Amino acid sequence: MEFLFLPMTPGRFCPLNYRYAPTTFSRNADLAAETVYVIGGLYGNLPALAEILAMAAREVVAPTLVFNGDFHWFDTDAPTFAAINTEVLKHIALRGNVETELAPDADEAGCGCAYPDYVDDADVERSNSIMQTLRATARQFPEDVARLIALPMHLVISVGESRVGIVHGDAESLSGWRFAHDSLHETVNQQWLTELCEQANLVGFASSHTCLPTFRRFGKGAAAKFVVNNGAAGMPNFGGTQYGLITRLSLHEAADGTSQYGGKTGDLFVDALPVHFDHGKMVSRFLADWPAGSAAHTSYWRRITEGPGYAPPHALGLVRAPSVCA
Repeated sequence: MEFLFLPMTPGRFCPLNYRYAPTTFSRNADLAAETVYVIGGLYGNLPALAEILAMAAREVVAPTLVFNGDFHWFDTDAPTFAAINTEVLKHIALRGNVETELAPDADEAGCGCAYPDYVDDADVERSNSIMQTLRATARQFPEDVARLIALPMHLVISVGESRVGIVHGDAESLSGWRFAHDSLHETVNQQWLTELCEQANLVGFASSHTCLPTFRRFGKGAAAKFVVNNGAAGMPNFGGTQYGLITRLSLHEAADGTSQYGGKTGDLFVDALPVHFDHGKMVSRFLADWPAGSAAHTSYWRRITEGPGYAPPHALGLVRAPSVCA
C-alpha cells in the first residue's frame, strides 16, 4: 500500500502542540461566576476593548471577562500592542493561534489558523504575512510575549449549576474548525459534541477562531447541548453592520435590547451581545498600519467596512451558509 503525504503548508495544518484530549474537560471547574463575557477575536481593536469594558460596567452584577484568544492581530503599532496586553492580562485569558505563534521559535505553522481547503491559498499566504509583521512588533515586548505563550488553551467554568467549556477553536484543538457554522450542520459533529458534553458533564462550549458567529443547540429540554461562537469582537460579523460580538453567559437575563440573539439552557442565559465600538477610530488606526495593498487591507477591508456576507439566520442555523472564512 502506498501512502500519500501532503506538505505541511504554513497556515494549513494544526501543530501537535495545539491538540488536547476532550477528556480534559471532565476536570473540576477552573472558576465560578454569575456572569461571564467570552471575548474572542478582538484582533487588536482598542475601541472595541474600550466599549466592552463600558458594557461590563453597566451590568448589575460585574461580569468575569474571559479573552479566549486572538486578542492581537491588526495591532502592529507598538503602543496599541502594549495597551492590548496591559488590559487583557488584567483579566482571564486563553491563547489563540495568534498569541501562540508569537513565540520566538514559532514559524513552521505560519499564522497557525489551520485553514480548511475551501480557503483560498492567497488568503492563507496573506494571513502568514500578517503574522510575520505582528511578530516583528512583538519582539519589542519579550516579557509580554512570554506571558502570552504561557496562557492556557482551554477553561472550564461554572455558572450556577451549568458547566461550560471555553476554548479558542474546538474541543480537540486550539485551531480546530468543528465548531464552525458549517461544521455544526453535520450530524457527525452534532453527535460528537453531544457525547463529549455528556461525558464531561458540560452543557456546552463557547469558542471563536472561525471568525463567523454561531449559536446552535442540539437535543431537547434539560439534556440539550450548545455551541456558541462569537465570531469576532473586533470586526463586523453580519452584512451591513459595523459592530463586533461577544458571548454573554449568565444566571441573569440580559438587559432589554442588549442581546442580538440567544437562548436559555437550564438556569443559564446565553446571549450574543453587540459591541458598538467607535468604527471611525478603528478604521483610522487600521489604515495607518495597513494601507491599501497591504496583506490585511486586501483580506479584511471589505469586511471591516461592509461586513461579511452573513446574517443572524446563518448564525442560528436556520439557513445554511456556504463554507467560507470571512
